[in-house]
Amino acid sequence: MEPEMIFRTIAILIAAGLLVSNFNYSPTIAWIKNLFKRTPVINPKSSVNFLDVVGSWHTLKSQCKELELTEASEKLDEVFPLLNEEE
Repeated sequence: MEPEMIFRTIAILIAAGLLVSNFNYSPTIAWIKNLFKRTPVINPKSSVNFLDVVGSWHTLKSQCKELELTEASEKLDEVFPLLNEEE
């Protein structure tokens, strides 16, 4: 191989290395990770227990009270008026 061809090949490899090293790979890596991420399959025909819904509502309501999120607590009362505690 001629020395001129070797120098050109080395120069192209160095230029390609510099170009690749300046590329931001984080969005591409995140996109690839999201492709392989498993998402839970929700069966629309599965039955949801009413007591589980009520328990989740009470947990959310108590967390809103603990964190002093009064507006969120009031909105929960508006959305779920039948689940409100009798005061």
